[in-house]
Amino acid sequence: MLKYQTQTDKRGEIEIPVSGIRVTPMDTNELHRWIAATWEERRKTVILGHNLHSLYTWEVNPTFRAFYDKADVVLTDGFPILKMAKWCSGRPLSARRHRIGTMDWLPGLIRSTPVRRVAVIGASPESNAATVALLRAGDPERTVEGWPGEGWNLALEDRIVGTLQEFRPDFVIVGLGMPLQEEFLSRHWEELPTAIYAAVGGVIDQYSGIQKSAPRWLGPLGLEWAYRLATQPRRLGHRYLVEPWILAYLLAAKAVRQGTRGADASS
Repeated sequence: MLKYQTQTDKRGEIEIPVSGIRVTPMDTNELHRWIAATWEERRKTVILGHNLHSLYTWEVNPTFRAFYDKADVVLTDGFPILKMAKWCSGRPLSARRHRIGTMDWLPGLIRSTPVRRVAVIGASPESNAATVALLRAGDPERTVEGWPGEGWNLALEDRIVGTLQEFRPDFVIVGLGMPLQEEFLSRHWEELPTAIYAAVGGVIDQYSGIQKSAPRWLGPLGLEWAYRLATQPRRLGHRYLVEPWILAYLLAAKAVRQGTRGADASS
């Protein structure tokens, strides 16, 4: 994983003990500058984000975990992840600046970066079309095309890869939900065209306005999860009420194993 650095603020990645994950905290402006610089270099890269759900998936899904190791940028999308990164690194990370979800950086993508050709993959036809229209409105000179993810299967997946090879985008927004989007990118990484890929979960529905997103002021307070749980209890109940307890057990068991190995090595 590459380290993100600017001329004035060389921060690089942070590895969070026990969990084994690495994150690259940025604010929205820093991410837009990174996108611009990477676009100039014409490199194939991926932007991911870490929150408690992705950390849980990282622990139980080897394909997902291996793909995260490919990422140049892993944003601190979740409040607990940001707090862990701040605690273990001693860096002055701010929830207002560095707790960054896709809805923080996507609205300024067209305005603040030079990417010319953008692909939007995933969500319903209505959400996808609305998101494409909003991005096009940011600059009519840019080319934005979309392909919904409804009814996703391996045949559709292969067609999307072929379509991307023909379209040759600069930036690809992949909103298939976690871990499907990461598994799709992992399976086809070698054949996908050179571009910046961003896995965005369900944000296409939110950005389009078809699904109401949590108020942005809840993000720095670490309370977006409560809003989502209240508005979508059936879909998100397991994620917010069950997964954290399983994750706590997995991390505690890992800490015990690491402590045992350390004690054996020193004896």
